[in-house]
Amino acid sequence: MRTKHVSLIFCGIQELFVLLAFVTFLVTMTGCDNNAGASTTKNNSPQTSSVHQNNTIDLQSVLNDAVKSKDAKTAGITGIPLTFQCNGVNNNLPLVLSSGKISNEPNAIDLPSDAIYQIGSSTKSFTAVVALQLESEGFFGANGLGSTIGEVLNNPKPTPLEPWNTEWNKITLRQLLNMTSGIPNYIADAFAVYQEYPYRPFSTNDLISFVVDKQPDFQPGQGWHYSNTNYIIMNKIISYVTHRNLKELITTRIFNTLKFTHTYYIEDIPAQEINPLQQQLLMSGYVFGLPDTTKPIHNGVDIKPYSLSVANAAGAIVSNTAEMSIYVRALFKDKSQGGLLGSKQLAELKDLVSTESGDNYKAGEHIVIVDKETKSGLGLGYGLGIMEYFVQLPDGNHFNYYSHGGDTFGFDSNWMYQENKQAYTSYVFNSMGSGLRNVRVGIESEIFAKISNECIAK
Repeated sequence: MRTKHVSLIFCGIQELFVLLAFVTFLVTMTGCDNNAGASTTKNNSPQTSSVHQNNTIDLQSVLNDAVKSKDAKTAGITGIPLTFQCNGVNNNLPLVLSSGKISNEPNAIDLPSDAIYQIGSSTKSFTAVVALQLESEGFFGANGLGSTIGEVLNNPKPTPLEPWNTEWNKITLRQLLNMTSGIPNYIADAFAVYQEYPYRPFSTNDLISFVVDKQPDFQPGQGWHYSNTNYIIMNKIISYVTHRNLKELITTRIFNTLKFTHTYYIEDIPAQEINPLQQQLLMSGYVFGLPDTTKPIHNGVDIKPYSLSVANAAGAIVSNTAEMSIYVRALFKDKSQGGLLGSKQLAELKDLVSTESGDNYKAGEHIVIVDKETKSGLGLGYGLGIMEYFVQLPDGNHFNYYSHGGDTFGFDSNWMYQENKQAYTSYVFNSMGSGLRNVRVGIESEIFAKISNECIAK
């Protein structure tokens, strides 16, 4: 059964692709084999003859068919890793799967199930978790995330070394995290530089400088617009109040807590910042959809060697699908049950504003119920680095789920969490080429059908 729903997630550094016609469609342990209790399927596993057997959906066959499809070849996708887990399937243990190759090189290895990829804007919830933890520890004062930037940073003013717009001082930290600040996105301007100098390290101030003199998209709290700049400024605030950099905080507070071994916050070149023994696990990612150019970043180029500093707190993490799924489980658990946030902060994480205007609400206003699909393809509700979606199934059923996709210049990734059936999944495509949309929709349709028909409500 395939759904009619299309999950078109513009995340990571999505605005770049829209503004520059970057793509043709509109819309980011020791290893999986050693993941405690996980059921792992490799590329060389015996293949089933059909995606659907015994009224169940074989996700390994789904991946195999997707990678071999004409659309995948058109898009330049070489491999797809995926982790899936839900109540009632595989004894409630994760299925850690992969299909295809790690790159398009002639001697490329089969894609390992613990392949490391750029998660793009899925990074945002990691930044939000650190901010929420700091709030609970009093770092932002009595008003917590309700404090203004000016109150927390002592009303900063522009200097030659630290570009700043004093109008931003009235914005609250929560408005940064839920995209209601009105601060413009820096990505399109940054890409114009990055495309020519992809090895260049960008500092937080470098990225802020791209938008510091621009007019706001709207006054704080009076609208909603996806802007990566919000999370760059949040990085600046977190570093100021803690006197520590965000990489260290995310590593100690999240990666180490969850005992991750394949997840990293990258400040510059990925290959130089991961465990040397994991070099062979880095997936290649490919750029397509650009105007013809001789610049270093051009159609078909592998972006794996380039700096990730342009993504910063908005998109600089690399991980694998197994650890991303573990993270999502911890993200939505109360701290008393092994999660990352206490009950108050967890409620704040899931407190939503509308991403678009409707009959009874305006974009940026608080929204309680997500009960319809949206024209934009974004989730109707945006929390703090997470979205909530509504999906209507062809059999008349429907369900809601949380998600936040992530795009970088060569990867399109996503995670999903469906609370009622305790369903978690994460996956990535290593190209942004034409044809990706059809591949993604096909896989997501099968995931939705599996959750609806095979997973059991708790």
